[in-house]
Amino acid sequence: MMRNQPDGGFFGPEMERADRELDDRIDQAFSQAREVRLKAGEIAQKVAEDSGPPTAEEVERIRKFVLGHALTDEWQRVIDLINRGELTWREVVEGLATGGLDHRVAAAFDSLSAIPPADMEKLIEIGVLPTEPSGAQAENKPEERQSRRDNDEVDEESYFDDPLSWRRS
Repeated sequence: MMRNQPDGGFFGPEMERADRELDDRIDQAFSQAREVRLKAGEIAQKVAEDSGPPTAEEVERIRKFVLGHALTDEWQRVIDLINRGELTWREVVEGLATGGLDHRVAAAFDSLSAIPPADMEKLIEIGVLPTEPSGAQAENKPEERQSRRDNDEVDEESYFDDPLSWRRS
């Protein structure tokens, strides 16, 4: 039996089966998308709970970064809200951590993509990264690798001790 279509055409039995199958697949895809969205929300909530609230240091680092390097028009609007007491830096950072950003704060974070990245010196200068005293830099230097001398005993086990310095004689 053929069925009339709104456009004046007809559906035969094969087209009706294909139409039903397509509808079923679309329903299944939407159902899976809903499940994925729910699971993603659960995961995001769990991550937010596990990570805890941002520390005062993290909040201060974001504030210093924005004020010292990334002061876009969008950020200026957010700073105006902060200055009026309608928002705090902690709320800005917590919104970022939990995914619950105000649309103005989200726009401010989006505006960071137009800002060139800051180099390490700039981040240290504006206080985002800590400065290391010159003695600490020397202490953190990696140790020089001692190369194996020719007269050191070489066997199969010593290869696993330091495979890069193992040489065949």
